Amino acid sequence: MGANRLVRFLGDWSQGPGTLHFRLAEQIKHLVSTGVVASGTRLPSERSLATALDISRNTVARAFDTLRGDGVVSSRQGDGTYVSVGNRILSPRGDDRLKSFVSDEARSVAETIDLRSAALAGLPMAASEINQLDGARMRQLIASHGYLPSGLPELRLAVANYYNDLGLPTEPEHILITSGAQQALRLAASVFVAQGSTVVIEEPSFRGAIESMKAIGARLVGVPSGIDGIDVDMLGRIVARENPALIIVQSTVHNPTGSVMDTFRRNRVASIASRYSVPIMDDATLADTIIDGERRPLPLAAGGDHIVTVGSMSKSFWGGLRVGWVRAHPEMIERLASVKGGEDLGTSLLAQLLASQLLPQIERARDERHATLSESRRLVMEALADLTPDWRPQMPTGGASLWVALPTTCATAFAQRAERAGVLILPGPTFSNNDGLDDHIRIAYAGPASETHRGLELLAATWNTFRDQ
Repeated sequence: MGANRLVRFLGDWSQGPGTLHFRLAEQIKHLVSTGVVASGTRLPSERSLATALDISRNTVARAFDTLRGDGVVSSRQGDGTYVSVGNRILSPRGDDRLKSFVSDEARSVAETIDLRSAALAGLPMAASEINQLDGARMRQLIASHGYLPSGLPELRLAVANYYNDLGLPTEPEHILITSGAQQALRLAASVFVAQGSTVVIEEPSFRGAIESMKAIGARLVGVPSGIDGIDVDMLGRIVARENPALIIVQSTVHNPTGSVMDTFRRNRVASIASRYSVPIMDDATLADTIIDGERRPLPLAAGGDHIVTVGSMSKSFWGGLRVGWVRAHPEMIERLASVKGGEDLGTSLLAQLLASQLLPQIERARDERHATLSESRRLVMEALADLTPDWRPQMPTGGASLWVALPTTCATAFAQRAERAGVLILPGPTFSNNDGLDDHIRIAYAGPASETHRGLELLAATWNTFRDQ
């Protein structure tokens, strides 16, 4: 297991009482006991883990010594440290052990600023519509069994109209309602991808897509994606060489780069997939957060029935709805509905009813998101230019986060240092299918402006000490 991957699993390991080596040992022990890190896994070297965590090698060595003493790991001379097979994970040794490790090294951040999440606050119209739900329709639904695997008919119609308004002819039979975009992505991928299948995906890409494909057992092949979207020439060469089972792209507002493919690039992507008979899954969950340019672009799915689109209410209206969808050929929708029915019998009808009343107001939602995001983007770009002039942020065309290139390959270690200073960010490997991109970080800017600016000030101060060490 690479150091960057283990760091991602460790999460907020440094928070709480006790010395750093005690906290690190306990968190690794937890990962082993819960199966996140499997028996027999080779852990990264002390040196590489210390670098990634931005702590001393001695701290990692003491943590590994503790784990060896507890039988959690074992070391092989000249080969490394491995999670012991069949070990019995011991629980912490009570308050006495914890107290014995508390020292000046222990630190508590009174208020941590979280710049990791690009989730947007719900629009006020969502609350207003809750109070105006159709009582008669609710009583009608409650009188039924409530299980509709394909989705509430009026919401399927509303989603179909959403795409019709974008210029993509769509009927309700093209739509499956899901419990959020993540379920939509996983269900759609399961039709094409099996253990060992090759999946072509953008590098960087949304972590949820990466983890979903790895959970299925797919082999991921990355294609560089930047300010203009995916490298189409590279995509063509890789598809010809790899004969993948699926291509995954984000054609309208890419996470984490914030890019939006133009029409020419979108057409070329669709053409490549058609030429080699490879299906595409287009994650368009951020489509309604475009800041610059055409705010209602023709969806990639206009390029043919081999393109499956994933959408969601989360970024447009409110993440708490947990309502997403798949747009695909009706035959595939029937197949997916059968799979979904066996999984959860259908998405919450109350949430779907609310979504069906909100979605026809999408143009108003786009206006509100545009006003908020454009101002937030302006403020964060100005602040970074002033505070960290040696960073190279990519101007996002949409979305609520900033993809920033650092002068050196140190993002994972810097994120660890920033966390101990009281601000949370995501390092580049979070969005990489092979734990690369350690020269980038992602900063979310959709939160309160004062909090975001304070977080950026902390980042800048931390960067100055980190850079000069």
